[in-house]
Amino acid sequence: MTSSRVLSVFLGTTMPALAVAQAPQPQGGPFFHQVLSASSPDGSTFSHDGVVLLDHASVPAAIALPDGRIRLYYVDASQMPENVNCAESVDAGRSFTVLGCTVAGRAGTKAVDPSIVRLGDGRFRLYYYASADDPGAAGIHEIHAAISTDGIRFQEEGVVFAYPGLVDPDVFWSGREWLMYVFASGQGTVMARSDDGLTFTYLGPLPLEKWGTTAPLRLADGRLRLYAFNQAAPNYVGSFLSDDGLTWTQEPGVRLAPPEGKQITDPFVVPLPDGSWKMFFKMESQAGRR
Repeated sequence: MTSSRVLSVFLGTTMPALAVAQAPQPQGGPFFHQVLSASSPDGSTFSHDGVVLLDHASVPAAIALPDGRIRLYYVDASQMPENVNCAESVDAGRSFTVLGCTVAGRAGTKAVDPSIVRLGDGRFRLYYYASADDPGAAGIHEIHAAISTDGIRFQEEGVVFAYPGLVDPDVFWSGREWLMYVFASGQGTVMARSDDGLTFTYLGPLPLEKWGTTAPLRLADGRLRLYAFNQAAPNYVGSFLSDDGLTWTQEPGVRLAPPEGKQITDPFVVPLPDGSWKMFFKMESQAGRR
């Protein structure tokens, strides 16, 4: 019996039950997204693993560590407002333990859409969109960087690129320079370049119309392979090859197709020590896509 009900009985009166405040529920976006995976023996043909690795999670970026561990950096919407988090796998990507990523001195209400790189000295650099309460607000958006020795506790470094309508950066070393692929509202994916990874300048549109991109990986022959999702129907994951990260040639075939009624975005692929490949991606229903 609740305390309010006991008091009403004692006084011989009927008292209304106390109202319990309910937190507002999200109507769309990362709260309704999930991170899943697919496996491949050769990096070309992937099959769904069929296991939800992270719930209320979006925009995964993966990195394979030298000892075989896999880290996933993602937008964590399990608590609101959503923010960057990371999780780690010690079983080749079959399961993940949430680590609790933090960004000391972060810019913006939210640090979202993470991109992760491992520097030559072993440190981790996290790139993220410094978002206000409304991530789709018009005007200049800022991509920031943060640095860490353990890949979990990051320290803010500052703005690295600012441009109208930016979200979802992906940063990588092309072999000659740092490149950033980042979506710009009204333009699609644009490119920016940097010598030091901390100051990027606008380069131009990425010439892959209607494809959503992630950071490419380097193949054994030195070429880059980019996994991307088709933004036009039918939705699927394809791949492209490049020598410089600036111009791309599409490979034939489909790398991965979504289950019926689902949408695959943000496919991020890492090679495993046994020679196989693992793809991590965001899954959502087509009807509820945001």
